[in-house]
Amino acid sequence: VRTMLFRSVSLTIFILMSVATVGAEDQHCMDKAVKDINVEIGGDNPQRVMTYIRDEPGYQVNLQCKWTLQPPNYDKPRQMYIRVPVIDFDTNDVSEAQCNISNPNIDILTFSLKQSLREEEINPCNGGQSTYMSMQTSAEEKPQYMCSSKSFKIKEQIVNLWDPSYKLALEFRSDDKQVRSNAKGVQVDVQVLGRDYCHRTMLFFEGSCYLITPERLTPAEAFNISKNYLGNLFTVPKNRNDSDFFRPFVQRNIDRSREFPFESPLSLVGRKMWTGYFVDLPAQSPVNGALFMNPAKKCCQERRNMTVYISSTIKQAVEPVCAVAMVITSGSRVNFTCESLSLKLPALIEFKQIPTIKGDTHPQLFTTCDTMPEKQLDTSSAPTTTVTTAEPQSTKTVIIIVVVVLLVAILIAVIVVAIVIFFKRRANPQSGGQTEAETPAGPEKVPLNARGEDGEASQPSKIDPTV
Repeated sequence: VRTMLFRSVSLTIFILMSVATVGAEDQHCMDKAVKDINVEIGGDNPQRVMTYIRDEPGYQVNLQCKWTLQPPNYDKPRQMYIRVPVIDFDTNDVSEAQCNISNPNIDILTFSLKQSLREEEINPCNGGQSTYMSMQTSAEEKPQYMCSSKSFKIKEQIVNLWDPSYKLALEFRSDDKQVRSNAKGVQVDVQVLGRDYCHRTMLFFEGSCYLITPERLTPAEAFNISKNYLGNLFTVPKNRNDSDFFRPFVQRNIDRSREFPFESPLSLVGRKMWTGYFVDLPAQSPVNGALFMNPAKKCCQERRNMTVYISSTIKQAVEPVCAVAMVITSGSRVNFTCESLSLKLPALIEFKQIPTIKGDTHPQLFTTCDTMPEKQLDTSSAPTTTVTTAEPQSTKTVIIIVVVVLLVAILIAVIVVAIVIFFKRRANPQSGGQTEAETPAGPEKVPLNARGEDGEASQPSKIDPTV
């Protein structure tokens, strides 16, 4: 009863706080210009802080609104989550060539954000079949222009804010005429991720944030979109078996439902999601292993020992590779299946939490393997190393087994040699302790093998050999 009462009171307080703060946090661009407004974004408990809204008859031509956003008390690196849930321009068929700040006949939204540079580099391990995104130590401010829903490619994005110079400037300008009265405009949500919390729709676990994409994607689209989050498609951490990882992972997701705002951030159980694993075809189901690209090693391919069942819908004669999806059951067990590259599923994405100290921007933490290779190459040009196994102690176990086998082999060899020597001595015993040197000389030299049991020379045969 006390727990229910506490939740009811907390929920009531949350609703009252939301009602009280929404007017102050939401920034509207509807009927008058808003310029050069500095907005402090959120705290450790992220909330929606920024919206552009144009709807109903309040449309204004040549309307300009501009804000600069950054977190308060910005003494440590933070991460910003940018989400664009609504995109509905007055004119939605603007080409990239027409999308220019000097064109008065279009709606235009400008993102101006200083961020660490990311460069596309060729994967050195597979002959240039794929690329990866590496984080550079330098940064620059580069505007991005969006003029139509067709050209608006990034709907969600994670940005690292290493110091107070990393801030976001948003500017919206409407066109010089009204084409549609029901155009909703653009809504942008900008939030600061809480340390060791991430976001209400993300799970923080062991130093990383995990999210499930809101849209269904093909494997190629899932690999590509992971760069927007400065992360990668999910793979089980090195030297962790399935039960060792998934049981606390699922439990932590459940525990979040007991914390404000009393809901689990991820819908995990019974949901099929893309992972970062893939299998070369043809292959016979089940396969005892899958490939993945390791961001810590410039996205070189490695192998994890795991059981993967090949979907019966895959045409192995046509598809060279299949992508691995997973389903977590109610008992925190996980099933891996390899699916067609044309299938669309939500994807589970992981990205690292930004360190508390700026340092050198930790580029190794934010390397993204954003291109799925078509097929694993020959081992001479694309070496594949098994670095992850289903059991964390497997390497130690193998060493122990090898040592035991060697000891047993040595023991068996010693026993066999002893048995051979024993039977050899029984078959050839020494004669009365007399050696060949001590045998008295007879009138005739007789070969040693012609002697009898008593050491005397054997009698010559009385049979004439000529008969």
